[in-house]
Amino acid sequence: MKEKLKISAIFAAILLVSIAFVPAVSAQDESFSLSAEDKEKIEVTKLPEMELEIININDTSNIVQIGDTLITFESNPEHTEAKMQIENLTTDEVANISYKVSEIDGKFKTDVYQEGELVNTVTSVYNPIVPGSMKEIFDGSSANSSAKQDAEIINAITSTKYTWDGVHFVKGSGIKYPHPDYDSYTGEIFDTWYISGTKLKHYHIEDSYSDAIADCAPAVAGAAIGLIVGGGIGAVVGAGLGALLGGPTSSILLDEEGCIWGWSAHNWGWRLGLPLNPTTLTYVPDYYRVASYTLWNFISLSNP
Repeated sequence: MKEKLKISAIFAAILLVSIAFVPAVSAQDESFSLSAEDKEKIEVTKLPEMELEIININDTSNIVQIGDTLITFESNPEHTEAKMQIENLTTDEVANISYKVSEIDGKFKTDVYQEGELVNTVTSVYNPIVPGSMKEIFDGSSANSSAKQDAEIINAITSTKYTWDGVHFVKGSGIKYPHPDYDSYTGEIFDTWYISGTKLKHYHIEDSYSDAIADCAPAVAGAAIGLIVGGGIGAVVGAGLGALLGGPTSSILLDEEGCIWGWSAHNWGWRLGLPLNPTTLTYVPDYYRVASYTLWNFISLSNP
């Protein structure tokens, strides 16, 4: 049963389901100063290595393998129709997803079909089947080195360090969105790892994977992020991306180091309407957040 749930989550990752953001109350900052022991850095937990291989990317085709999952994506030259196959190479389970896209008033309406059945309709500011259309959305590394140095100086002066969910956080100038403080933990930007907080796991995706993912079509990127962040919670991440990137503030997914952060609750439960349609019960974490967007919050946790 657990394997089935995991596979279902992986397949649902690319459905780009629109979901409402759950309001959260403002965080109460808990300032902290690092002790000598803290300054030696706190150990993080590295995620099991899940190799990402970009097999092929061109204007109409994306073939990506992440761990034992192969994602094969093909679209027509006009980028109005596309098909995706997701195959678990260990279990031989396969899901077939198709997309039909139409442009209306400068936005893109996408009908998503699973095994030939319409499962959702999404409206976004980008075409989710055009490879590389998320590159600018994801890429936070375009600034030159001088500008980066200036940002680091500003950050050192005006950033705020505090505790959220029992984890050392940082926010402020030079920080794209609140996240765990790199100076407090042993995790490197070139590794994928997580920190276990009081109620949540705080996931970090390495910078090279983030850059590679951004070259893919958004539909493929949704699946890739879902697979990397928490493995079996792929449905959560992929489902959230459709809503995240549809808004006017969708430019902040990478942090200032070019890495993606995600948060999920330790506790899980069966919820109606997540991440597919209102009649579907799915086993999901009680809280989920990507970058600066809280997707749902059933534990009334404040924003970081």
